[in-house]
Amino acid sequence: MSQERQAAIVKILTFLHEGGDFDEAKQMFKDQFDQVDVAEITAAERQLIAGGLNPIEIQNLCNVHVALFEGQITDNQGTPAFQKPGHPVHTMKLENMVINSLVNDELLPCLKKWQQDGANNQYLARMRKALQDLKAIGRHYKRKELTIFPIMNKYGITAPPQVMWGVDDQIRDLIQRANDLVNQDSLPDKYEIEAAVTNAANEVTAMIFKEEDIMIPMLAEVASPEDWATARQDEGQFGYTLINPPLPWKPTQGEIEEAKAHPHESSIAKELNAAAIQMAQADSQAQGHLSTQEVYDQLNDKQLPAALTGDDVRIDLGSGTLSGRELKAIFPLLPLDLTFVDENDRVQWFTDTDDRIFPRTKSVLGRSVFECHPPRSVDKVKEIIAELHAGTRDRFEYWFNLHGERFVYVQYIGIHDADGQYLGCLECSQDISKFKELTGEQRR
Repeated sequence: MSQERQAAIVKILTFLHEGGDFDEAKQMFKDQFDQVDVAEITAAERQLIAGGLNPIEIQNLCNVHVALFEGQITDNQGTPAFQKPGHPVHTMKLENMVINSLVNDELLPCLKKWQQDGANNQYLARMRKALQDLKAIGRHYKRKELTIFPIMNKYGITAPPQVMWGVDDQIRDLIQRANDLVNQDSLPDKYEIEAAVTNAANEVTAMIFKEEDIMIPMLAEVASPEDWATARQDEGQFGYTLINPPLPWKPTQGEIEEAKAHPHESSIAKELNAAAIQMAQADSQAQGHLSTQEVYDQLNDKQLPAALTGDDVRIDLGSGTLSGRELKAIFPLLPLDLTFVDENDRVQWFTDTDDRIFPRTKSVLGRSVFECHPPRSVDKVKEIIAELHAGTRDRFEYWFNLHGERFVYVQYIGIHDADGQYLGCLECSQDISKFKELTGEQRR
């Protein structure tokens, strides 16, 4: 991408961010460009952030960017693997097709008919049902956030997932608000309902565009077949949105060998990675992105520390010894979930149980813990980790009702060796709903 093109795009986006007229910006774009590709948009947005623009402002005007460039983005052909049933991208697009139909073929038409004929309760009932179904989009977003975003983070693409995760949370809130309004015993003003439903619907369809025309082409430039295999392996625990579980999929040996023989050297990948390093240098502390060294490490595909393997190796635990086989059998049976974050704030291990309270995927191993949380939670996570590092607190305790289904007790415990050296943080999560219901005694 030429510096002149990037400068022109930055100028147009800056004009918008400073309150300029959208139609005028659209004309500026048409006068200078026939088409623009994903790398150019991403690099321009990153330059704005590196220049001091808060990522939240980018997030707030993300849809304006979408509308500005829509229809002009270069068509990036997906790899054949993306078209195979069971591939994470194929699954995501299939869900998006169903979600788009739910919004545009059912929800919005029912809203319009209900406005025209409020006495006909069938349209209100159908609108309620459509909004309830739309809440299932949370599975789609959660799967993206915990299996797809780690791939992007791995290659230093940190800002786009951060922004998109924040928008995902906003969409969840908008859908919940629309549900709350249409299910009140005494319905509010029709115009209030119209605004809430329309806003939620518009944001949902805009996110489909962002995923398919921006995020997926980014991933096509950097992700390996092994990355997609890991995502596919991890995704089932989150469930699927309005579709049946997809067919099994894994990359062919030919696809793996082809990827190794011809690593990505595209201009998009280079732009994304260069911009990621620039971002880290500019504001790693202010915005919570990876430090410069972390970006270099991740772009070099830094692996987890070498592990001593072998089921028969016995480990001295101070109060006795256990074999690798015994440890692997014990941890999944513990009545609590454990996650260990090391002294460098990287996720190194978690218990792999069937019914985790907070799902974990193997793709997070070795990643910064701050990249594993939505933007609205990152500041709190940083506060906890900082105090555990400093030793001003040795643990944090929380208990709360989770989605109205579980009462959860969570501890974040700082771990130190005998000399007081910080080793990491252990997260312990436990469903204590049953304990709250206990009465009397039960002895042998």
